[in-house]
Amino acid sequence: MNMRDNANVTSLSPSMDSPLQLIRDLLPFSQPHADSKATADFRTQLLTTSGLSPLELVRKLGSAVLPSISRQADPQLRFSQLEEMRQEAERALPSLEQEIGQAVLPLPRAATSAAINADNLLKGMAQAYAGIAHDILEHHHGAGLNQLLHRAIQRALALLSRRQLLAYRAYTAPSAASWQMLHALYRMACDPLAKPLNGETAPIEHEYLGALLFAYLEPAKLPRPQLDLIHACTWQLAAYAVVAEASPEILNSRRAESCFLVCPDTGCPGQPLSRLSSDLPESGCLIIDCTQVLAALDRNLARQPGKAVQPDLEISPLLLHSLRVAVGGRNARRFSRSKFKPRADLVGGLDEVIAFLDGNAFSRRALDADCRHDGKTFKTSEWSLIDESPDGFLIRFVNGEKCRIGAGAVVALQPRESSRIHVCLVRRVSASNTRLELGLQLLSPQVSIVELPSEKAASLRAIFLHSLPAYGRFSGLIAPPGRLVARQRVTFNTAGRTLHRQIGKCIEANEGLEFVALDPLPD
Repeated sequence: MNMRDNANVTSLSPSMDSPLQLIRDLLPFSQPHADSKATADFRTQLLTTSGLSPLELVRKLGSAVLPSISRQADPQLRFSQLEEMRQEAERALPSLEQEIGQAVLPLPRAATSAAINADNLLKGMAQAYAGIAHDILEHHHGAGLNQLLHRAIQRALALLSRRQLLAYRAYTAPSAASWQMLHALYRMACDPLAKPLNGETAPIEHEYLGALLFAYLEPAKLPRPQLDLIHACTWQLAAYAVVAEASPEILNSRRAESCFLVCPDTGCPGQPLSRLSSDLPESGCLIIDCTQVLAALDRNLARQPGKAVQPDLEISPLLLHSLRVAVGGRNARRFSRSKFKPRADLVGGLDEVIAFLDGNAFSRRALDADCRHDGKTFKTSEWSLIDESPDGFLIRFVNGEKCRIGAGAVVALQPRESSRIHVCLVRRVSASNTRLELGLQLLSPQVSIVELPSEKAASLRAIFLHSLPAYGRFSGLIAPPGRLVARQRVTFNTAGRTLHRQIGKCIEANEGLEFVALDPLPD
């Protein structure tokens, strides 16, 4: 649930409680009979939502209550009814959002239905609030509605941002139309007719920059369970981003690695200046300067224990570093990919990958049939290898067991007609109604399953990575989270040898695994 959606509804003007204002509220701008009929219809429809399940409630609000509000001609009454409906929607949306965020991928039918209906409601409410703003600007209802104009734009932006977060929960990309509407609403707030007063546009700018900044963090590369936490951090960081009209002077004065160019008509959040050609479009474009956002992330990365920093971001240093890389515009692919489309088997999750590697791996060749284990504790799914580079793969789901694979998960990939298994980390997830794709980082050319002494159990099974070409000249270890201690010495056997190592720096950690470097010790 977004923090901005929990805000109490404040009065529309400082004089709302005055006797004159109370009289004005009783005299709507439009035809009394038409508005009273629309209001009665709204009340009737709202009463029918009592006792409905979250999915039924969302459907009812979108199909019956929202249309009754749209028939209300007076913008103030329409806004008031939308606010009442929005509060009613909060009884259903959080549970549906949680269901979508925890569902397996590709989404099963029930989760898909929840996603479609929640998306439709958020879209409809955003359009309704935007319609109020358009109505005020086009018909010039008077300066008394200026605050209502800004409130309506802010609500529409918040709902669009929430709609985009809903898409990210299922690793799908927000629609181009949602980005175009987001940019158009921000432009509307900047229109001279909007007459910004005393920072009225500040909350609007914050909503706008928050949505853009979260997109710049590349949610497709972030773990699903941490999306809400990261989204909350984005809300804090948005205050440090700066938006300005694109011009030759602005473009020449900004650092390319921390700035993004937004072209509103393209239907996207913008692109890093560092990835664009020197011949940049300027007319109607915006520059989003994230220099101070990087500085805020750096303060959190460099903070000393017990020291306060602003903003105080309550996420791990590893995740902070990932966000800094994304905002810095440096998440570029190191190698070009070669395209080919063979099939492969995939197993996801640390325990399943260990079981798969530990004597249960098989290929599809007939001569290997006798070696397969009937009692295996893992389930495979079939994927198409779309393309490959020296450090990873892009794969597409074909069929098999659905699973909760997200960014940061460990998987084992075995191409058909091959006995070789690749252990990878999921770096990017892209989902749509028709396909699910994973971007995988290959970790090591050679892996083994090892057993480590453990105080909590007889032994701890982990994946030993003999070398880590992408990280340096050392080996690594993937184990369950919270089981390894920094500088701890470990001894294990592999390939007929006894190895002595020391736990080094933590490379990655999440709710499913801990990935550490191993420092060498004399064997």
